[in-house]
Amino acid sequence: MPKNRVKATLKAGGAVTGPILHEARSAGLIKLMAAAGHDFVFIDTEHGMYNMETVADLVQMALACGICPLVRSTDLVYHLVARALDSGAQGVIIPRVQSRSEAEAAVSYVKYPPLGRRGAGGDGRNAYERRGVREAVEEANSETMVILQIESAEGLNNVEEIAAVPGVDVLLIGPNDLSISLGIPGEYETDTFRDAVSRIVAACQANGVAIGTLAMSGELMRPWYEMGFRFLLCNTDTNMIAEAAYRDVATIREFAD
Repeated sequence: MPKNRVKATLKAGGAVTGPILHEARSAGLIKLMAAAGHDFVFIDTEHGMYNMETVADLVQMALACGICPLVRSTDLVYHLVARALDSGAQGVIIPRVQSRSEAEAAVSYVKYPPLGRRGAGGDGRNAYERRGVREAVEEANSETMVILQIESAEGLNNVEEIAAVPGVDVLLIGPNDLSISLGIPGEYETDTFRDAVSRIVAACQANGVAIGTLAMSGELMRPWYEMGFRFLLCNTDTNMIAEAAYRDVATIREFAD
């Protein structure tokens, strides 16, 4: 497995950025995101309609372009996590993690024995490079990332235990789902939501785990960065296209109508 520069940057205290992809299916878009300077692509199989063939194509193009491919699984189920990793993904995002036991299960699905229970097979997991068994296992256990989403009141209540699980690299706040679960859908400026964020940040800092969230532009990400967020999930493929389309249509209507 190639060196995971996202994991290395986060360990060194640096910031990384990348978009969510849930509609784009073109290898060209992966190259565009790499050319723009993003560090990773977040390939979404929870809310995106990708099949595994498409995921594998996007992941392998990302590896070829030097941008880190991360895949969000539909759920915390072994075969979903394992197939994402076998496609060559350098990390998985697990949605709706609510307890220490779920966090431990996620780590076990990602890591080979003796650190976990992942099974070995397929060439995509090694980016189609020749690897001995021991070398492949050691590389994967060292380089593969475990990213867990905190997006419920129950997950928030257990966040200190979740963050303390060995092998967890990032806790990712799902702001929409977390606010909905807290009974304040979309109310991100309330004390309830701010207190929840502060608690998650404190748990991460106490355990040396990076903290991340989603914002729809680089400028909107600034206050999160100032709070200590370093895994910066910036924009989505559909929002980038929609913003440009709405802007251009509005401009044309000004002079054409």
